[in-house]
Parts: sequence; C-alpha cells; structure tokens
Amino acid sequence: MVFHSIRALARWIWNMLSIVMVLSIAATIPVVQFASLGYMLECSARVARGERLRNCFPGVALAGQIFRCALAMLLTWLPIWLIADWAYSSELIQPGSSAALTLRLVARVLSLLWVLWVVWAIASGGNWRNFLVPRPIRFVRDILSKAFWLDIEDRWWAFLKRLHLWRLIKLGFQASLGAWIWLAIPALLILISLGAAPEVKTDQQGGLALLGLLGAILMIRAIQYLPTLQTYMALQKSIEDRMDQRWLYGMLDRSAAIGLFRRAPLRFSIANILFLAMALPLYFLRIESIPPELWFLLSMLFVLWMFPAKLLIGWMIRSSRNKTLDAWWPLRWIAWIAHLAAIVIYVGFLYLGKFALWEGGVSLLFQHAFLPPVPFFVL
Repeated sequence: MVFHSIRALARWIWNMLSIVMVLSIAATIPVVQFASLGYMLECSARVARGERLRNCFPGVALAGQIFRCALAMLLTWLPIWLIADWAYSSELIQPGSSAALTLRLVARVLSLLWVLWVVWAIASGGNWRNFLVPRPIRFVRDILSKAFWLDIEDRWWAFLKRLHLWRLIKLGFQASLGAWIWLAIPALLILISLGAAPEVKTDQQGGLALLGLLGAILMIRAIQYLPTLQTYMALQKSIEDRMDQRWLYGMLDRSAAIGLFRRAPLRFSIANILFLAMALPLYFLRIESIPPELWFLLSMLFVLWMFPAKLLIGWMIRSSRNKTLDAWWPLRWIAWIAHLAAIVIYVGFLYLGKFALWEGGVSLLFQHAFLPPVPFFVL
C-alpha cells in the first residue's frame, strides 16, 4: 500500500513537472504560445467549476509521455552529437583528412538511423525501454513493414486530436485579445503622456499630467477586472459551449466580475492581490534582453509563477459561485480598498517598466500577467 502511494505520488510529480516543461516549450513557439495561456485558463476554469483536483489538469498523463520521449530523444542523440563534434574538430585540425570524412559519414548515417529509431520507439510505446534497449530484429522488421507506417499515421492524427491544440490556441488568443482591448487605451494614454513630456513646454505639462493620470485610472480599472474575466470567459465557454459563437463572451462583462466580488469580497481581494504579487517579480527578468537559447528557461519561470496565480482566480470564482447572498457592505469596502492599493502598486511598477524594461513602453501593453508566458516573444 505504501509502495503504491509513493509510486502514485512520484508519477503525479513527474506529470506536473512535465506539464510545466511542455507549457514552457509551447510559450517559446510563435502562435503555439497562445495554447500555453489557453491551457492555464482551462485548468483555472475547471477549478472554478468545482471539479475534482485530478480532473483539473487535462492531458497531464499525455504531457508526462511527451516529456519522457523528449528526454529519451536527447539522451540517445548525445552519442551522435559527440561523433559529429569529433568530425568538426578533426576537420579543423586536418582539413580534408580521411578521418574527418569518415567521422562525418558515420555521423550522418547514425543520424538517419536515429530518426528511424525514435519513430519506432515512440510507436512501440515511448517507454524508456523502447528507447534505450536495442532490439534490432524487431526494429528492422517494423521499419520495413507498410502496416507499421500506416499505423504511425493513424497514431499521429490521434495524438494531435488528444492535444486539443487548436481549441487551446483559440482560447488563449481570445483571452489575449480581450486583455489587449482592456489595456490598449490606458497604455496609449500613459505612453503619450510620458513620451511627449520632454518635448512639451512647461506651461503645457499640466495637460499631459492629466492625460497620464487618466491613463493610470483606466489601467487600474482594467486590472481590477482582467484576471477574473479571463477565467470567467473560459468558464462560460466550457459551460455554454459558445466557443465558435461569441469570441469574447465574458471578457467584456464587467458586471460578472462585480457580482463575484460582492458575494466573496475577501477571497476576491486575496486571490487578485496574490495574482499581482506573483506577477511583479517576473518584471525583473525582463530588464535586459536574453539570447534566444535561454528563452525556454525564462518561459519556465513565467509558467511556474503564473500558473498557480491563475488557479487562485479559479478558486475564488468557485467560492463566489457557491454563495447566493452579497457579503456585508463594510467587508466589501475593506476588501476593495486592499485590492485597490495592490493595483496602484502594480501600476507604479508598470510606469517604472517603461524606463527599466528592454521593451520600453510596449511593456504596458504586453503584460505577462494577462498574456501568454513571456508575451514579448510575439514582437
């Protein structure tokens, strides 16, 4: 019994780690990065719907299989990479030598065999044994079989269907589009105010200050509702199956967020404050641009921080949906003031980000709290 419990716990940890890794990789791929946001919102919506915890992470076992296959592919590629590196070094030392030519030829032949081996190993189950234990007779027999390749084609389409990739991309894009609609005008007003200030005469600075203040107020208003409305949109689409009928259903429904706040003000405030608090440290990672080779590590940190934050919003919506009466009005005021103070601090960081982050003022519009992890890769 204890052994089975430990094994189940280890499998759960592996699968959750795999989800983070898969979402991090997806976040670095243009267009597919919207699926990363879509998946996090899907999980948040399931939490809000009150589903059991194990059902709140769809495809977690599939992610474990994908990550296992990726690691096995990396391990089996290392010897070939080493031979290719030897060939490159030999060519540098003795250009045109027979040793360099032989090593290059061996590396190319092994690369072709490696591709076939990986396809065969995945088709055979994708377990560690399939990748690491040689079975040359079965390998040759399967590779030369027409039925094997037909089965590979069927499995490939079944795999894509299990990913629900298009639905997640669409959900993530809709959530991002809704966020941009909320953020565009406030960000534009703030950028005009800050950008034009050095070129405007002293007696006209007051108008720019009012313009910047208006932008800040609208930004506060947007951030007050955005975290809740993104999960609310994912929740409404899953409940009413309106994915293809109304693109931004729920994202512009400010009254829905207000209703959730009125029924559970303290939890609403706590969830949103923690949401913003978990987004703030990630701005320090955007101070300087990093090489493309490190994008994956950066996106992994973004997923690790923002995924739990979105689950918190789902928990808050679930708590509010379970209540039928509004909370006591003084409690609502206390919660609203605390929430407002947190938003003001967050907006203050956005102002500083205009001068400190490598994207400059665009960071006001491309906020990782409401967009795919590391959203500036879209640029």
